[in-house]
Amino acid sequence: MGIFSKARSNKSTVAIRYTAWPQPLARSVLLAVILAIGYGLMLQVPPVSESEKPDAMLEAERGDVALYRAIVERMQAGQGYYAAVAVEQPARNYPTTPFVTWRLPTMAMVLDMLGEADAARLLQVLAVITVLLWLWVLIRAGVRRWMVLWAGLLLATGVVMAFPVPAPSLYLHETWAGVLIALSLGLRQSARPLAVLAGFAAMACREHAVLFVAVMGFCALLEGQRREALGWVAAMLAFALYLAAHAWQVAEHVGTDALESSGWLVLGGWEFVLQTAQWNVVVLMAGPWLAAVAMPLVLLGSGAWVDPLGHRLGLTVVGYTLAFMIIGRPDNDYWGILCAPLIALSLAFAPAGLRGLWQAAQASGRG
Repeated sequence: MGIFSKARSNKSTVAIRYTAWPQPLARSVLLAVILAIGYGLMLQVPPVSESEKPDAMLEAERGDVALYRAIVERMQAGQGYYAAVAVEQPARNYPTTPFVTWRLPTMAMVLDMLGEADAARLLQVLAVITVLLWLWVLIRAGVRRWMVLWAGLLLATGVVMAFPVPAPSLYLHETWAGVLIALSLGLRQSARPLAVLAGFAAMACREHAVLFVAVMGFCALLEGQRREALGWVAAMLAFALYLAAHAWQVAEHVGTDALESSGWLVLGGWEFVLQTAQWNVVVLMAGPWLAAVAMPLVLLGSGAWVDPLGHRLGLTVVGYTLAFMIIGRPDNDYWGILCAPLIALSLAFAPAGLRGLWQAAQASGRG
């Protein structure tokens, strides 16, 4: 059998990869997981400091949370988004060039229109719907009841950033995009137009979500789902136009003395991945050692589910992991909020993935 063969349990209709893998490959992957955990613990990644958390940023009137709250307050006083950013960003010593240093206006516009309280309720409703939707998706997929509950609990730890009261993470674009990405993936099986819409909304909140949308389109194309693939391509084209309009507006407001960004091509490697993985409520409480132990299991779990949703989940998690190994400064670790829901969901499949690998590693006579 090939390495992409699937095996089914008599107690579940869910197909788990790895069970039919050749014994040497299964043993090699198990060893790699153990070595990755050991390496992560040896790195001794520092914990997210109290001053870097959203509520501390808001209280100290610094950081992204305080910046975008000030921008929204200016908008509510009648100032335009780009005019507000042109004042607040340089005043707080933020770079204003290239144009991607100016966040897309989507989140600020929602907060301006709805107000903080109603926008917080909207984000929280989306988070709750996302968790309930995934419980329904997993039940329909034939996942065992204990695993459905386990997945629901883990997913809740990934979206709980939307729930502090007051909600400082409401002003982080990654919070909105992360919830919308998980919602979009969950909607894919039963409501594909809504899935595409949620994917576009995620990109409109944070351009980093384009990787997720590209994965969705790529998988649809490979599966011969042409109409679905066209939907994802249309979403990316619409986003490209939105981004171009944004760049044009930024060019109109950037001053001649603009501060240039130092760039994001840092090659932070596995250490930066573990920094981003700390943006989960349980890891924040337990410490970075938990991220070091969990992330190799997350990658294993992300590829364990043999299903169209499982393929998309795995490619997305692996894609962001590889991207974060190359791009992102140490102070960008909050990007992990974008992936937190899917990372948590992937971890739910880690026990089944480990069991499948162990069975393959113990089997004899496999070629």
